[in-house]
Amino acid sequence: MLIFFLAGTVLVLVMIIFSRTLWVPSGMVERLSKKKWFQNHWLSGGYLFGINALYFGTTLCLLFLPTFTNIPYLHLVLMFVATIVSILTWSAFSAAWKGSFKNRLKMALTGSSFYLILALIMVIQWLSVKPLYPNEDTFMRALGWMLGFFVSAVAFSICFIFTAFLGKRSARV
Repeated sequence: MLIFFLAGTVLVLVMIIFSRTLWVPSGMVERLSKKKWFQNHWLSGGYLFGINALYFGTTLCLLFLPTFTNIPYLHLVLMFVATIVSILTWSAFSAAWKGSFKNRLKMALTGSSFYLILALIMVIQWLSVKPLYPNEDTFMRALGWMLGFFVSAVAFSICFIFTAFLGKRSARV
């Protein structure tokens, strides 16, 4: 498990370092950049918020798939694919955005706030873990909430970095 975590960390860092040469779905960039509503930072941020929620919900539903099969490590493959799709989407949003840097920050914060809200929910659940019955060991449940917080916080950070700082250079206003 540690090897998968380290490999994922290295992959995300490489994607951040080489974000300028990262393949971006050009069809999505063209369609988004031509939409007038997309250049409004609140609307595009809300759209990104919705896309993040959709991706999260779809991944969550797909993660039930391994419970019906005997395919080992299928959940890790699903998480890997979800991460790559999310990063490519964030890159497309960043490339399609045209506007001031200040509005780009607003768009990025609005869009990535889905993961911030999710991280706050995880912290609240983590801090309020109580045994369901007498003498229950709550360590594994608390560990799950802690890992959920970690994943949500990393997703927030990466989404914010990709959409706010790694796009086309815009006029800083």
